[in-house]
Amino acid sequence: MIDKDSVVVRTMVEDDLPDADVLREIAGWNQMPGDWLRILRYQPNGCFVATINGAIVGTVTTTSYPHNAALGESVPLGWIGMMLVHPEQRRRGIASALMQRSVEYLNATGVECIKLDATPVGEPVYARLGFQQEWCFNRWQRASDEPPAVVPSTGRGSLSSEVDLAAFGVDRVSWLNMLAKDSTVVVNDHGFGMLRAGRIASYLGPITADGPDAAGEIADTLLNGVHGPIVWDMPSPNEAGEQLARARGFEPVRDLTRMWMGKRLIAPELKYQFGLCDPGTG
Repeated sequence: MIDKDSVVVRTMVEDDLPDADVLREIAGWNQMPGDWLRILRYQPNGCFVATINGAIVGTVTTTSYPHNAALGESVPLGWIGMMLVHPEQRRRGIASALMQRSVEYLNATGVECIKLDATPVGEPVYARLGFQQEWCFNRWQRASDEPPAVVPSTGRGSLSSEVDLAAFGVDRVSWLNMLAKDSTVVVNDHGFGMLRAGRIASYLGPITADGPDAAGEIADTLLNGVHGPIVWDMPSPNEAGEQLARARGFEPVRDLTRMWMGKRLIAPELKYQFGLCDPGTG
C-alpha cells in the first residue's frame, strides 16, 4: 500500500525534467531531453510526477489528439506514456497512483479512448486496470558499433495529411508539426516520414504512406548516409512494413502491446502506418 503521507502526485513542471530524465536513464529508454520538453509543452496540465520528501520517484505523461478541440468538445483520443518509477520505490503503489491521476485527467477532458503501449511486464498490470489488447508491435533495430547519429532538423512546415488521419484514426497535425521541428523530415505526394536523434539509437518514425513502395522510398531517403544504431517501431499487422524493415537490415529486438480503454475504440488503418511516433505518444 502507498503511504499517503510520504508520496505526493503533482503536475510536472519544466524544472522537474532533469530529475525525470534520471529515471529514463535508469530504465534505459531512448528519449532525449527534448522529447520530455515537447510532451510537457504540448500538454502542460496533463503530465505528472510522484515525489517522496520532494524527490521525484515516478513520472507519467498524457497526450491528447486533437490538441485544439473547441471548448467543451470531446477529444476522441488520449495517450499515456513515460510511466517510470524508481526501482527502489517500486511495489509501493506509485505506478497505480500515477495511472489513476492520468486517467482521471483524460476523462475530465472528455477523452473517449485512452491508449498506451505496454511492455510484456506492464501488460498484465494495465489489464488489471481495465485496458484491453488492441494489437502488438515490434521494435526493429539496425545495430552498429558507432554512436547514435546526430540528426539535423529540416524544419518542414505543415504535415496535415488525409492519409495520416486515416492511419492514426484522429487528427494529430499539431503534434506532428511539433515533432517535425526536431526531426529530419521527408514529404512527398504519397506520405511523409521523420528521423530524429535518440539517446541509444536514432529513431525512424513516424512514417505514414499510402503503400509500401512509397514508405520504402521515404525510409531510404531518411536512412541515406545515416550511421550508428537506428530503431524503428512497426505495427505487426502491417506485414508489408515488417518486410521493409527486414530488407533494410533491421531485426526485431523487442515486443510491445498497444492497449486501450474507454467509451469506444479509435481504430487506425494500419496498412498506412509504416512507423510509429514513439511508444510514449503513439
